[in-house]
Amino acid sequence: MDEDLSVLVQNSFLETEFHLPEYVLHQRYDRTSEFLEARTPLEEIWDVREKIGQGGYGSVHKQECRNPRPTIPAVRAVKQMAKVQSEDPQWSYRAELLAMIKFSQPEFDPHFVRTFGWFDDAASVYIAMEYLPHGDLYHHTQNMPPFSELEASKVVRQLIQGVRYMHDNGFAHRDLKPHNILIASTAPSWQVKIADFGISKRAVQGGTQLRTMNGTMGYQAPEVLGLFTDDSAVDSQAMQYTVSVDIWAVGVIALELLVKRRIFPRMGDLGAFFYGRRPLDLSRKEGEELTLECCTFVKSLLEPDSALRPTAAAVLAHPWLNQTVLEPEYTEMADAEEGFDSLQSTQGPEAPRPVADNIAMTQSSKPGTGASGKSKKNTKGAKGIITKALERKFQSLYLDSILLMPKFRTLPFDTTRYYVLRSDNATDIETSAAHSTWTSSERVNKIINKGYLESGGWVVLFFSVILSRQFCGIAQMTSALDWERTDPHWVEDVWRGRFSLTWLTHTEISFDLVKHVPVKESTPGFRAIACYDGTEISPGSAFEILRVYSAEERRQMILRLQS
Repeated sequence: MDEDLSVLVQNSFLETEFHLPEYVLHQRYDRTSEFLEARTPLEEIWDVREKIGQGGYGSVHKQECRNPRPTIPAVRAVKQMAKVQSEDPQWSYRAELLAMIKFSQPEFDPHFVRTFGWFDDAASVYIAMEYLPHGDLYHHTQNMPPFSELEASKVVRQLIQGVRYMHDNGFAHRDLKPHNILIASTAPSWQVKIADFGISKRAVQGGTQLRTMNGTMGYQAPEVLGLFTDDSAVDSQAMQYTVSVDIWAVGVIALELLVKRRIFPRMGDLGAFFYGRRPLDLSRKEGEELTLECCTFVKSLLEPDSALRPTAAAVLAHPWLNQTVLEPEYTEMADAEEGFDSLQSTQGPEAPRPVADNIAMTQSSKPGTGASGKSKKNTKGAKGIITKALERKFQSLYLDSILLMPKFRTLPFDTTRYYVLRSDNATDIETSAAHSTWTSSERVNKIINKGYLESGGWVVLFFSVILSRQFCGIAQMTSALDWERTDPHWVEDVWRGRFSLTWLTHTEISFDLVKHVPVKESTPGFRAIACYDGTEISPGSAFEILRVYSAEERRQMILRLQS
């Protein structure tokens, strides 16, 4: 095996004698002895049975072990791939091998097909995998009626969880389709696993460089086929696409399960939808309709502009995926969501939606008034529930800068510090924009000044207006605190000192668009929209807010170009 393959892959290699087409023989060694020469060789003989799958890059056969042991399955599936594909010179079996071994590790269970090792001969590479007798989602559901929303949400949630794991670890699958989704258990307790990583690709941190036209017609995102919105041309990313191609594919799969028909059977169908000549057909059988929540979910995944599609972490926060119980921990999520709704209803429709009843809004940064309020902490409530339920959604968020507007891409995410500043009114923001300066309470000034000095001058500030429930701008701090100088329009208040800043955007976004974003991964129940003034948020959370800002600005740009 080439030196560029990881140690993990090399350690999964199986010594093999080939006696095809009848059987193969592996030799393993008893590792109970610490001396290599004293280890007893253990033979495994695998009889080759029927072919159970055929794809563009290889075939899959069932194999049965003559001498199974507790640590060895009695049956397995073995995928054979030619090392050189004449139809696709750019294809490399190494990509699938690396991805399958990577996502076969225990921390990624149960969302990916398990791999038991690999072996090769001069022409082919063979990957030994777990055998799932129910087959793939496409063939299993051919003679079934459309899925109910409950069933579909179970399957889609598992797919998105798997996609999130891939994206968080820098991989894009690029060929998600029902044929590549294997079934571990059927209705009513659906469990599915992602397979076939033949054209998966490791993405480049900070900006995925995915350019080749890969995937399967009907499940390929528009940008893979060269369809880009006008704003994409403005960004000069004409031939790049991102990991969000997997989000699109899951959207197609979800809708196909629900309506039992191909969504984009021809290129022309996709083009008509992309250019707005044909709406997305969400109809079911006569007398049946999809719920509004389901429709908004599917439409968000099938957003033609890749920059407007949600990340996998954001998709998992959608209420349509939280209507069902897959595992005990998801019951906690449902309880937490119900808690949010009941808390909101007691405070009236205009009140900020609280994260939990142990989170309170506190003092705000106000160049104009200097007034502040204190709130009591309530230590009772859903803190433990929310923390446990949400922490899986935001850990190791993959930061793909191509999803951001150009002005945000230059930020070094590993060193920049991010803070939320809260104001009582929009006039404060307008005053700051006019003077390119800001100040806060002494406590907050000390916090952000420390961040500025420690980061070498990289501090980004998210400004929110409490009463309007909006983030109303993003600015970059451009100087340390000058404690000796205070602008005249602030002297009448209790504020002292100032710092300069450059405004990156004055676009306003509703709290509702970012209510799923936590302050940081270790405190997922503490939302960024309800944090204390001067709270530092993690790079992953900051990225998600920047992504939402970018999506909104691109949307507005498209509207201007169309008007």
